Amino acid sequence: MQRILDIDLDFFLDRIFHCQDEPKRRLSSKEYRVEPIDEALAYLREHCGLAEAQPIPGEVCKHHKEVFFHWERMIRDGVLKTPFEVIHVDAHADMGLGNLSSLYIAEEFLAQPVKRRRVPRSKEPWALNNCNFILYALAMRWIGRLTYVTHPRCQDDVQWMHMKDFSSKSGFVQLKQFEPGLAERVKDPLDVKKFPFEAEPEVPMAVVPREEFRIDGRPDFVFISQSPTYTPREVDELFARAKKFTSPQLLPVG
Repeated sequence: MQRILDIDLDFFLDRIFHCQDEPKRRLSSKEYRVEPIDEALAYLREHCGLAEAQPIPGEVCKHHKEVFFHWERMIRDGVLKTPFEVIHVDAHADMGLGNLSSLYIAEEFLAQPVKRRRVPRSKEPWALNNCNFILYALAMRWIGRLTYVTHPRCQDDVQWMHMKDFSSKSGFVQLKQFEPGLAERVKDPLDVKKFPFEAEPEVPMAVVPREEFRIDGRPDFVFISQSPTYTPREVDELFARAKKFTSPQLLPVG
């Protein structure tokens, strides 16, 4: 199974920015401080196994959701084989918590045969975005194993509805297809547990705190995201330095 290391640089802020709608301005550097560059780079080298002298095939992205489009292209070109493993180093799980995509996927998306599933990319509130692209990749059955490396201030933002036994600590993603109209029948979020569903194949998922994570072996691909709507301008220097860890020129040609 090929392995992808997916890094969002908001992982290196002292606080986690949470929002329903993405801001149009950068975060205030007075409220959100970036970890010293040398310390952040040391983490990428020592815990993530990266080295400037040995860049790994991959891409750098402005917005995190762009990673999904790169995976889609690589799959189409035969460079990336499904299912693949993802190590998600991020301040957010990006599994649709607090987003209408969770209900859309449960009621409509999973009802389609896998080869006919098409991820919505328009302006609907359930469309692909920075907060749910991992969820959509799971719903496409691209991901066969997932590791979420969490920020020190993470407060369990894994969407429990998509986990086995409806528990974020179960160790397995288990997407569930419900009959249409679930939203109208559910008065309390916990009521969803009472309704019958058809389960998707389980995907092993590990949630690992930042300091406990050390990658075992070299990943096949690396993606690094700047995420300007989730970071202050001070992260841009780190982004410029981190670019050296990966290179699109090294990606195989499909």
